[in-house]
Amino acid sequence: MKKATRNYIVDILIGIAFLISALTALVFLVPTTWIDFGSSVTPTFLGLNFGTWQDLHKWGGLAMMAGVVLHLLLHWKWIINMTKNILPGSKAKKTSLEES
Repeated sequence: MKKATRNYIVDILIGIAFLISALTALVFLVPTTWIDFGSSVTPTFLGLNFGTWQDLHKWGGLAMMAGVVLHLLLHWKWIINMTKNILPGSKAKKTSLEES
């Protein structure tokens, strides 16, 4: 698999996990008038009880965390090189400044 394709897939999965985590977090902020307290033993919103919303939020967050760790591992060499270029006294930074 090409590196760009692999990065794209990882980033899409992180984005999906973020959307799940963000949207489920908003459920806990809805006004109580939107919540169906009479449909079952536990209150529901959009047909799901709040335990299910909480599970979706938790697993979405964990998937996002795992995706970010994978993303960082896949880009570790780039992170190291950029850090070296930005830190004072870096040879790469001095060379590029001397050339300009």
